[in-house]
Amino acid sequence: MASGILQLLALFQAPNILIVKYLNIIRWPNVLMTVLTQLLVIYCILEPSGLPLALKIWQVALLLVATALLTAGGNVINDIYDVVIDAVNKPEKVIVGKSITEERAFTIYMLLTSVAVICGFILANSVNRPILAVVFVVVAFVLYSYATTLKSMLLVGNIVISLLVGLVILIPGVFELVPVATPQTREAQVFLMSLLLDFAILATVVNLAREWVKDCEDINGDHAGGRNTLPITLGRTRAARFVSVFILGIIAALTWYVYTYLFKNQIAVYYFILAIIGPLLVVVIKLWNASTTKEYRLQSKILKMVLLLGIMSIAVIQLKF
Repeated sequence: MASGILQLLALFQAPNILIVKYLNIIRWPNVLMTVLTQLLVIYCILEPSGLPLALKIWQVALLLVATALLTAGGNVINDIYDVVIDAVNKPEKVIVGKSITEERAFTIYMLLTSVAVICGFILANSVNRPILAVVFVVVAFVLYSYATTLKSMLLVGNIVISLLVGLVILIPGVFELVPVATPQTREAQVFLMSLLLDFAILATVVNLAREWVKDCEDINGDHAGGRNTLPITLGRTRAARFVSVFILGIIAALTWYVYTYLFKNQIAVYYFILAIIGPLLVVVIKLWNASTTKEYRLQSKILKMVLLLGIMSIAVIQLKF
């Protein structure tokens, strides 16, 4: 009797376990962050500006789906080519080859990426700018290249993936503003895009610092996988101190930016100091003397939190035209 009940419970749990595995392989928190970022850009910067925008609600949904699926597909193909490295760095989190076969994982990647590109084509044509579909094709190609080759190249992979993180912020601006650009609104549109570029640069450099810290954390697996990363080239301690100096540069640039452009917005000033600059200073100090994988993992998590809080700062800044 008891064994029958256990078997019945297992049947109900199996689909849920399978769903969790699929959610894990696409790294759903990263996908969710991508969607949140673009929602904040559209509804906290572009909509309040009062400028004419190109996308209706269904088109915004299509943009979010296309970007989210591209992100998910990129995560899947990355996991496929990281099996050997992940087996060393985080064996308990390896999915491909254990919970999901490599063949099925590749099928999932192809499905996600194909649907994303199709959504991109539909979206670009719906705003009478077919050329904009190239954005999704290029991003799909770069994500595949990153997973297969670029990730193993010194600095190149880190820089490329960080630029893609920044691009997530710019894409809504391109699709909302370019199709309805006029000489009368050009100045305001340029201002909006420059503001989005500021946020994109912040996301790019913070993510780049995090990529280097993750490389310090994953040095053993990267070495086993034949990759050429900053810690492998310089040594983990020197690489970590290089990242500390790099983050100090980010802090200096942020301090100047807040003082120059946000000093009248007290809420924004306090937010940037407490939520972004403060944690970055902590990372600088901790990284300088870090020596264990656990310490690097903690700093990587703090930088990921800073990246999220930096994205959330979009909602803090109030635009006035």
